[in-house]
Amino acid sequence: MPSRTGLLTAVHLANIAKTLSATRPYALNTLYLQFHPQVAANVSCPQALGRFVASVYQSSVIWLGSEVDLRIVTGSLRPGGGSFESFVNRKRPTTVDYLFYDYALSSSGSGVEKCLVERYQGAKVVELDTLGVEPPSLPAAGTDSTFRTYRNVVLGGTFDRIHAGHKVLLTQAVLLATERLVVGVTDGDMIKSKKLYELIMPAAQRIEHVREFLEAIDPFLRYEVVPILDPFGPTATDPNMDLIVVSTETARGGAKVNELRAQNGLNQLEVHTIELLDDESTVEDKEDKISSSNQRMDLLGTRLRPRKPAPAHIPAKPYIIGLIGGIASGKSKMLERFQDFGAGIIDCDKLAHQLYEPEEECYQQVVATFGREILNPDGTINRKALGAIVFANPLKLEQLNGIMWKAIAKRANELIRTLHEQHGKEVIVMEAAVMLRAGWHNNCHEVWSCIVPREEAIRRLMERNQLDEPDAVRRVDAQPTSNQEMVQHSDIVFCTMWSYEYSQQQAEKAWAIIKQDLKLKL
Repeated sequence: MPSRTGLLTAVHLANIAKTLSATRPYALNTLYLQFHPQVAANVSCPQALGRFVASVYQSSVIWLGSEVDLRIVTGSLRPGGGSFESFVNRKRPTTVDYLFYDYALSSSGSGVEKCLVERYQGAKVVELDTLGVEPPSLPAAGTDSTFRTYRNVVLGGTFDRIHAGHKVLLTQAVLLATERLVVGVTDGDMIKSKKLYELIMPAAQRIEHVREFLEAIDPFLRYEVVPILDPFGPTATDPNMDLIVVSTETARGGAKVNELRAQNGLNQLEVHTIELLDDESTVEDKEDKISSSNQRMDLLGTRLRPRKPAPAHIPAKPYIIGLIGGIASGKSKMLERFQDFGAGIIDCDKLAHQLYEPEEECYQQVVATFGREILNPDGTINRKALGAIVFANPLKLEQLNGIMWKAIAKRANELIRTLHEQHGKEVIVMEAAVMLRAGWHNNCHEVWSCIVPREEAIRRLMERNQLDEPDAVRRVDAQPTSNQEMVQHSDIVFCTMWSYEYSQQQAEKAWAIIKQDLKLKL
């Protein structure tokens, strides 16, 4: 379906919930909300408008649905930008499919409507139902003598997948600035403390999204959107800054910035603090505030990229999914879930255990390489003793991998044929922690991964395997693939950090996608 954009010109701000809800039948992707000049002339800007912006963004998911990108335009309220003739001919939005109004249009139309029709030729004009709605009583412009604006404003954040909280923060900063807004976008080690940081978009994309949003809502300011690798960014050295905007969560950062500026002989910044928005649609396991963490949690169990065509060297059937994950990541339980859904499953770790048996070809090679001290009294391989050797020495681990990987791949291919031809399995999920290093993912139609933070993996390993912390740390750190690398190769990602039910929901979402894609009746 093509992208649909709407531009709403509003007068009745007190009725904004009804007005925005009335646009839902038009299945918009993006909706710009701008203010009629009579509103602009009567709103005490920017403080009154700032409160309005925060309340609308907070409830917009309920009124519009999560699929609509709402953007509240503030540029028309700026001195010199108050006419729509000036605003609509600048940068954003470039195309509009619907021109919405929350008031009845006269037969001749005013300058506002004529300007918009000329600018967006072909757009459908829609008068939304506002029967019985009276214009709100608004404070006169300039009545708030305590509110100040500043030439140069700065703020920082991760800004991963712009959400309502980001929009409030950025819009408030725009309203406070008269000339220049500097936005620092965190990158490098700064993002590693974030929940599911492996799913954070690259800094270049986040910077572009921030810049595009700012220019869309107010093209009259000068924007500098830059990556930052420490908590201070340009605030440490730029003398041309007047105000820093922070949230209640990062308020202490404003004081730290001023401490550093004092050390560097720079002026102290005024600090403006913005309240975080509560998430009105939150559920158990998620944060109560609107956050990027919640959005990244919503990505779990969904496609991160479009489904790829099947590689030429792999038969279309059965459909093979490679499931990867670090030690203690919950991938074995995830594998069981897909078995319950009807998939054929292959646990490559269990295959390796079978291949250690005395009657297997690998047995003699392993014993010859690592010595008879790895054997139990009955002649079987003591995998705990073998593990202690290889996890303590990367070279020995490579030796073991060289013996086992080829044998495991051969046995897995045999099982794939059996599961498909003899048991009728259309989808086969093959789980292997070493899949990427061994190159087995090249023989899968797609790859799914299961991740948990390093600290959680260490805790689980100590509890499950009765290991002391140094041993657990060595095992976790000896893993062949990092969470970030796994996510980069994955079509779908799971994380088992939260409740059993939340992990189950992730699996169900992924399986529903596969059923839909392959048109299965499992």
